[in-house]
Amino acid sequence: MLRLNPEALARQRRLNRLHSASLVCGLVLLAGATGLVVAGLEGLVIAAIAALLFFLLDPVVPGDPLFRRAFGAIRLAPAQAPELSQAAAELARRADLAAVPALYLVPSRTLQAMAAGTREEPAIAVTLGLLKTLPSRELVGVLAHEIAHIRHGDVAVMRLAAAAASLTRTMAWLGLLLLAFWLPGALAMGMAPPLLTILLLFSAPLASDLLTLSLSRRREFLADAGAVELTGDPLGLAAALTRLYRLQGDDWERLAARGAGWLHWFRTHPGIAERVRRLNETVAAVEPAWPSRIWNGDMPVRLGQLARQHPAQALVRRWLL
Repeated sequence: MLRLNPEALARQRRLNRLHSASLVCGLVLLAGATGLVVAGLEGLVIAAIAALLFFLLDPVVPGDPLFRRAFGAIRLAPAQAPELSQAAAELARRADLAAVPALYLVPSRTLQAMAAGTREEPAIAVTLGLLKTLPSRELVGVLAHEIAHIRHGDVAVMRLAAAAASLTRTMAWLGLLLLAFWLPGALAMGMAPPLLTILLLFSAPLASDLLTLSLSRRREFLADAGAVELTGDPLGLAAALTRLYRLQGDDWERLAARGAGWLHWFRTHPGIAERVRRLNETVAAVEPAWPSRIWNGDMPVRLGQLARQHPAQALVRRWLL
């Protein structure tokens, strides 16, 4: 018998949030250090204000134009996919979203799902290949993962990280340009720039990109844990990830298997094996002394039913597309 381990799930969520906060702080501090070296305190303040204004005034692209223009998606009306719409509505209710996500269908064989928008205007796109491939239990897990991204405000978090990385990159290139003009005259006068300053200017853009990618991977772990919290079914999402890996593969993991393990630093998503391992850690074995139950949102579900049919499976049993 298996049950959800709420302590392990809560521990994972705490660690993921702590790591995310540390990475965001690291990005901001790196941007600040680079700006301080290049432009001094006044220049740093001006650059910080410019980055903040860019972050606040740059509008979040709604899901509708993003999915339609970039992926050729079509909007799914509830009548076209009633079970999928009901599943999204139930998950949105459990996530306390202000609105039910608008659903889009991408006419592609690729197995993929995407989230966009905000808590007030959420949107989720799924490919036709995903709908045709995943069983309903696994599809609900993927849908919950995308809703968890919206719930956690990952679009805003990654926009903040991108703003800090852009500031770092701009300041570093400006510093290198000034250094190129100043260095010949300085060398002629017997002056040499500090080595640490040169190393910072050269390494800061790469470091900011690596921190941003690490933050993206950490938010994926957090979304996995959030999906488990919404469904109470870590095995459903783990099965979906395993099936996606088996059918679609992972080029990054194949490269890493050949010895280039450092390539994982450049991933936007963590490896499937690591994600499945963390999901499995939220499940604990128990002695079946009495009919065990797992708390699934606001409804108790007998664990024996998990192997046959998750309650949300009935919501997405067939597709009217």
